[in-house]
Amino acid sequence: MQERNNPTSPKPVVPTPTPDLAATLLRVAWAAILLGLAMEAILILLGTGFGEALGLGKITADLVKNVSWSLLVCGGLAVGTTIAKARLPLAGLAGLLAAPVAFEVSRVLHKGTLEMVSASGGGVEGASPFVIAVVKGLEYGVLGIAITWLAQRSWAGAMAYALTGLLIGVLFGGAILTLTLGATPQMSTGALVSQAVNEILFPVGCALVLFSANTLGKRMAR
Repeated sequence: MQERNNPTSPKPVVPTPTPDLAATLLRVAWAAILLGLAMEAILILLGTGFGEALGLGKITADLVKNVSWSLLVCGGLAVGTTIAKARLPLAGLAGLLAAPVAFEVSRVLHKGTLEMVSASGGGVEGASPFVIAVVKGLEYGVLGIAITWLAQRSWAGAMAYALTGLLIGVLFGGAILTLTLGATPQMSTGALVSQAVNEILFPVGCALVLFSANTLGKRMAR
């Protein structure tokens, strides 16, 4: 005789799909490149509106800088938040390490591209690169912790990620602008507005990149 099913017997446990790091990085990489291109387009429009001189060499160098920065910092956060899962300090550490590295690499690439195309107009020198790298490390460390925390909340959608990025961008971007103005009081209005928009909007974009990659990964896993 076949044994009857016991209604009280425990149901089989269905394992929760875990995000694949390689697939997540691939999704983040494409989205980060698009983010870098979008930020460059916004900055070009702002520069044109304020009558800034925009040569092809400078545009190329700025594009290299924005795309490399976006790719490295968002990719670093993606690694941290995927591996960290519920461990917020580990996610924060990923941002703390990724942002200074991304800042320095993008700065070197920007300078190298300017020299390669023999372009001038690298912009006025602002605050100490070391100080800015430290502030950005803190900024994206906080962003990594916030994104990991939001990923654990079922109610957190794109708007929550965007507002979190905006809040962090305003807080730390304001600090960077203050440091820049202190070191460069003669900074033009166009350059100031462009930097403000970049510092405030980029954390929003990076947060949305990670949200979209995470959401797409969950849907594909299902």
